[in-house]
Amino acid sequence: MSQESPSPLVASQPQYVLVAQALMRDIARGHYRVGKLLPTELELCTQFQVSRHTIREAIRKLQERGLIIRQRGVGTRVRATQTHSSYVQSTTSIADLTQYVEDTRLVTVKGREIIADTALSAKLQCAVGQRWICVTGLRYVAREKLPIALTEIYINPLFGKIQRQIGTTKVPVYTLIEEHFGERVVEVKQELRAVVISADDAKRLKAKVGSAGLLIVRRYMGTKDQVLEVAVNLHPSDRFSYLMSLRLQL
Repeated sequence: MSQESPSPLVASQPQYVLVAQALMRDIARGHYRVGKLLPTELELCTQFQVSRHTIREAIRKLQERGLIIRQRGVGTRVRATQTHSSYVQSTTSIADLTQYVEDTRLVTVKGREIIADTALSAKLQCAVGQRWICVTGLRYVAREKLPIALTEIYINPLFGKIQRQIGTTKVPVYTLIEEHFGERVVEVKQELRAVVISADDAKRLKAKVGSAGLLIVRRYMGTKDQVLEVAVNLHPSDRFSYLMSLRLQL
């Protein structure tokens, strides 16, 4: 942190905003260079003389602006010196998927029960004629007006009572299933594919027809290898990027 930034912080704005502004200034000035780690939460707490909650809110604000990446078990790394509206998802374990839900908000459009036809069964890798509850919505970062994803969530009708909670809480759908029904997710099968955004999807995403998109399909598997949930997210390529860390076992 540069010596020009005040510590402790005293101003009329919320403390997390002041911390975020100070960190953004230091990133812009090159005090924290792209690719380098920020100080730990504890170090920042000491530096600014604020609570850990305040630091976490400040860090969240920086991430929403695309300046940093949080990597579980590694730290908070500087990604850019200028703000932009895209979202970077960093994943090393199932637990990291919770961070995506916490960092974004899902605005649901509709929920309905459907029967899988040939096209849907291919997407979900299920039998034709299988029943699902489908909740459709758009996912946003903070107060951004452009959505980062068109989201479709498919769940078994046996779990139907959680439908009303989808989009109203920062708890992942698979966690709701675990809490209400005692079903435990032990594996997530993930497929990523480059696609061209169709006219209908482009209209909902406020994107250009025929532009590039990233389709991510996640199948949440239970202890008996049964599918508990399938989440399908379509991201415009300029609003989302995916970071995954792989470590060689020695």
